[in-house]
Amino acid sequence: MVSKRVSKAFQVALVMLCGLLAQTVWAQNSSSYPERPVRLLVGFQAGAATDTLARILGQHLSERLKQTFVIENKPGAATRIAMETLSKASPDGYTLAVANAVATVFPTMFAGMSFEPNKDFVPITLLGRSPSFVAVKASLPVTTYQEFVAFAKGANLAFGHPGNGTNPHVAGVALGKALGIDLVEVPFKGNQPVAAAMASGEIDYAMLEYESARPLVERGAIRLLAVTEPKRYSLRPAIPTGREFGIPPVIEGLTPWFILLAPPGVSPSVVALLNREARVVLAMPEVQERLLKIGIEAESSTALEASAYFMAHRAKMNTLLEQLQISVKN
Repeated sequence: MVSKRVSKAFQVALVMLCGLLAQTVWAQNSSSYPERPVRLLVGFQAGAATDTLARILGQHLSERLKQTFVIENKPGAATRIAMETLSKASPDGYTLAVANAVATVFPTMFAGMSFEPNKDFVPITLLGRSPSFVAVKASLPVTTYQEFVAFAKGANLAFGHPGNGTNPHVAGVALGKALGIDLVEVPFKGNQPVAAAMASGEIDYAMLEYESARPLVERGAIRLLAVTEPKRYSLRPAIPTGREFGIPPVIEGLTPWFILLAPPGVSPSVVALLNREARVVLAMPEVQERLLKIGIEAESSTALEASAYFMAHRAKMNTLLEQLQISVKN
């Protein structure tokens, strides 16, 4: 009996020792992170705003952490390809991703896909947002938001958007419904094709981020009537906010935004390190200026705040998709 008790106690001690050793090794590995290049996944082609944001972030993280951050573009399927690659990656912190708002509607868009924080990914920090504008083609006989509302109620407007379930799509439909406007939806693959179609007169109205419309606005082919954020946009301060004209508050926040993610199971110490370093980068005046040039206002958060924001936006989008009867199934 004594030998059995000793044997049992030895087994328990051995298990505890193995666990302690594993924690020690993990802590050592985490404290020396990163020891090799880090992949930064992007669900868009090179040159897109999300890609440029990732490259700016990766450059400065490389400088601060003395290790290369390699951008890996995996476009397609509304960024699902990149996000699934992230979810299946090793939880060692050497694969990260820059995601955007469309990821919040994955469960509605793709059958059997959950994409839940801490189950399928770990949020690190919010990165920024691209304010959206109520935009019209220059030939439309309106110069202000009030004139647009009056004109639109008697017209049948062609509404362009960058794809079902995107923030600009939902925001445009929500505004149309609130104003009682009849819309003919014209989907495109991305914001720049929307802007080009508006400049050519193919569509009348869209919700556009500034960078995709900038050259055409400067040429006078597109007119921006209002920004849908609570405050005026620093690059176009003369353009009023929707709040100033009573645009429905639900439309605020339905603008492209970006978030840094890690695979599920990643060490909290790695998350803390990346959060701290990313927030330092995003606070740099040089970085903020570079991001503004592509229409992104830098923004950061704690990891918990990023997770809460993601889930709050998901709940908001699910409610709007149901109310507006928008189908995003693929």
